[in-house]
Amino acid sequence: MKHRWLRALALQTVEMIGISLLAALSEEAGALPRALMLWVLVPLAGMLTACQAVRGGLNNYLAWIAPVPCLYGVNLLVWGYAPPPGPALLTAFLSLVGAAAGQVIVQRGDNDTHSRRRRR
Repeated sequence: MKHRWLRALALQTVEMIGISLLAALSEEAGALPRALMLWVLVPLAGMLTACQAVRGGLNNYLAWIAPVPCLYGVNLLVWGYAPPPGPALLTAFLSLVGAAAGQVIVQRGDNDTHSRRRRR
């Protein structure tokens, strides 16, 4: 495939928009579900999607950026105001960690999950 990185970026963006939408809509459920969504689910999803995007062909310097604008954009569209800065910074940091982890996986050559099975 010629532009694998574009597909990886689009998939990451769609996944983060969906998770950010769940986090934005959890405000109606109460403070605890909203806090869990913003402080746990969204940052972990940012880390995992950044890692998968790098493994899918996206540059690691670009893979960590998409989760935070998705979080802000969805919250602005749904409620008209931005989410708290703490969860957004945590999301950015964990996305950076996920992108770095994805780059290490690619450099080691462990990108193909089936390759370990074939070697045995």
